[in-house]
Amino acid sequence: MITLFSCNKKNSEGPSIKDHSNKFNNEVLKKDYSNEDPMALYKHALAHFDLEQYETGLEKLKYIIDNRKDLADSLDLMTLKEQFESKLIEIKQKEDAVEERNRKERLPNVMQNIIETKTSKLSYFVDESTPKFDSRETFHAYVTKSNTGAVKLKLKIKYIATEWLDIESFLITVDQLDYEFKGVVEKTETKGKKKYKVETFDEVIDTLEELNALEAIANGNDVKAVYVGKNTYKERLVSKEQQEAIRNVLDAFLFIMDKDMTYIKSRLK
Repeated sequence: MITLFSCNKKNSEGPSIKDHSNKFNNEVLKKDYSNEDPMALYKHALAHFDLEQYETGLEKLKYIIDNRKDLADSLDLMTLKEQFESKLIEIKQKEDAVEERNRKERLPNVMQNIIETKTSKLSYFVDESTPKFDSRETFHAYVTKSNTGAVKLKLKIKYIATEWLDIESFLITVDQLDYEFKGVVEKTETKGKKKYKVETFDEVIDTLEELNALEAIANGNDVKAVYVGKNTYKERLVSKEQQEAIRNVLDAFLFIMDKDMTYIKSRLK
């Protein structure tokens, strides 16, 4: 595996922290099927499969699996879940091929959406919509390039609250397919009269699995994030603006690398 991508903290600056979460929507992310008969949901899921409505069917199937283990076992729902996921993966692969053609058309103009800042050792490339202040929650990708020419693609997720979540991983659901990010989550506290707890994930994307996940996030129709803590979790919607920003950064990464995605993926584990 080649080293493509590094990590440096961005400068801390910013206004009041009270608006830190304005990039996120905290509404309930999952539909509530608690008043529906599980066997009816199961029949609905089968019908959705026959009608090629795989996302809706899988959502209902997951609800049964999560809430009725007895039915999950007796009806062999895990096998059915794999069949749904297989169909969704086939659809995603076709969409990826279309996206690759679209990317090639975008590349000549991609840097017009990117802001570059420089330090003595690194250049940072972020989408123009990326929060400018460290006092904001964020979910964004960025690229660094060292003076030696080493280029790295990174994902930064920042969670801010009045209590620690003790984040252990991030589960991202894209059109009913699940992706996971794990790594070091740094914990800090803000200064001032009211101290906020800040948990920051800032890791290099350097495996094929992670790169595929980031591409899925950028191009998905429905993207939801679960920040999995030690004892509880928090849910977030990944906005269309954030998706577009990640897509722009992926384009910029390829432009800076002067490589296409097929080449990059061929060099990753």
